[in-house]
Order: sequence, then C-alpha cells, then structure tokens
Amino acid sequence: MRLATPILGGVAAAAVMAAGGGVCAQEADPSARYDIDDALHRRPHDVSELPSVEESRGRAVTFDVSLGGVYSTNAGATRFERIETGYVTPALGMNVTPLPLLGWDVGGGAMIDADYYTSTYDDDLGEGRLEGFVFAERPIGPGTFTAEFIYIGTYANDFSDHDFDLKIVDLTYGASRGGLDAEVSAEYQDSDVPELRRTRLTAMLGHTLAEPQFGHEVTIEGDVAFSDFASGANSNRNDVTAALVLIAERDLGRGLSLKWEAAFVNRFSNRERSRFTALDLGVEIAKAF
Repeated sequence: MRLATPILGGVAAAAVMAAGGGVCAQEADPSARYDIDDALHRRPHDVSELPSVEESRGRAVTFDVSLGGVYSTNAGATRFERIETGYVTPALGMNVTPLPLLGWDVGGGAMIDADYYTSTYDDDLGEGRLEGFVFAERPIGPGTFTAEFIYIGTYANDFSDHDFDLKIVDLTYGASRGGLDAEVSAEYQDSDVPELRRTRLTAMLGHTLAEPQFGHEVTIEGDVAFSDFASGANSNRNDVTAALVLIAERDLGRGLSLKWEAAFVNRFSNRERSRFTALDLGVEIAKAF
C-alpha cells in the first residue's frame, strides 16, 4: 500500500486553461498526478498490492507504515513551466483481510498520507489524502474480476484546508500466465469539482523476470489509460496516458520491504495544455504489522 495536487482554485484554473483560457501560468492538474500514481501502483486501493490472506496470517486487520521518496522531472505534470523537484510521502494504512461472502471475497482498507515537496514548491504542490475503499472479487475463467468503490479526500498537506473529493467506481479483470500479467479496467470518477469528473478505461501488460536480480523481484510494465471528461470546462476533453514502468521489490524480512521504481509517462490530449511528459524515479521502504 502506498503513496500517491493542488488547492481548489488551482483545479479550476487548470480546467479553464485546459479549455483554452488565457492564463499566463499553468497550475498542476490533479488528474495527471492520479494517472502517474496509478501506473506505479501507488494508490492504496490497488488490490494487487494488498496483503493476501496467507500474508495476513489469520488476522482480520493488518497495518502498514511507509516512507517514500520521488524525484520527478515534471512534478506539476504540465506541458509548460516544468518543475524538476523531489518529494517525500509518509503514510499509514489499514487493510481488512478479505472474507468469503456469497461466492465473493470482500475486503477493504483506508490510508492517510501526504506529499511534502522540496524548496518553495511545497505550497503549490503539497497534498494530503484520506482514502477509504471496499472491494469484492471472485475468479472468473482464467483470471479474477474485482468490483471496487473508492473515496479519496484531498487536502493541503497539513490537512488545514479541504481541496476536493473523488468518488470512484472501478471494475477490473486481471489474469496471469507464464510470467505475464494482464489487466483491463473501467472506472467512473465523480467529484465535487465538475472538471475532474471522467470515465477512465485502462489496460496493463506486465512481465516479472523469472530470476531475482540482485535480490530483487523485477517487473516491467506497459500501461495505457483513456479518459473522457464530461463536465465543466473540461467537457469533451479526451486524454490518452501511456507509461513504461520498471519496478524492483525486495523482501527484507520481519515485515519490511523495499521498492525501487522508474516510470516514463506521456499523455496525449485533444487539449494542448493537458499534454505532458514526465520521468518519475522513486524508492519506498515499508513495514507491515
């Protein structure tokens, strides 16, 4: 479970500029940061990242703490005025071990985390999040079907100001065979900010190397996400976000784990100001208990 921008005024400004408004400076787009974090499995509601029943060792509830650090060549995920900087993300999470119910495995969890940026960028980009989710999954054919509801409340990183909410309904089907993992999903994101409402379709193909490299399990992934925005200034906006991801993970024992990650992300859009490229490099150490 892991880490994941800006204030409500910044959201509105980004949406207006995406529609072609005449604003000199471009604000960060929260939908872009979400797409990058999703490709890197940074969202705590990523079921593939949650502890299995075996890893929970019979406990109904498990917890984890983590500290991540990221360097980004485009922290605001903007086409213009790129910001190269780093940030750290401490997080505390809780997971409810799935229980069988009417042929489904039902579980959930919650997390609180925040991003703290270097230098003066923290005021503009720093973000805190409260997230809760419930999911139900069951085997279908060669893979697993998952239905999930997610709530994300976004704040300033000192949690003094509330920025916006996301309510997400997600349907995912994933299958693995011969070292290959494939996944497709469809989700709708509702928000109190009309410009953030969208339908999102994603696909992922990944390969985990058969042998550990320097003690790490190494996975290479390709991700693509299509977004259709339907409200406010972003009405009729369409984005396609493509990412090439490299992840190396190591079990350090005693519930400790180490993860390294790198991602090159390119977003195409029918709105010029919504296009961007970014390279993210990150490391995280986590403790499960």
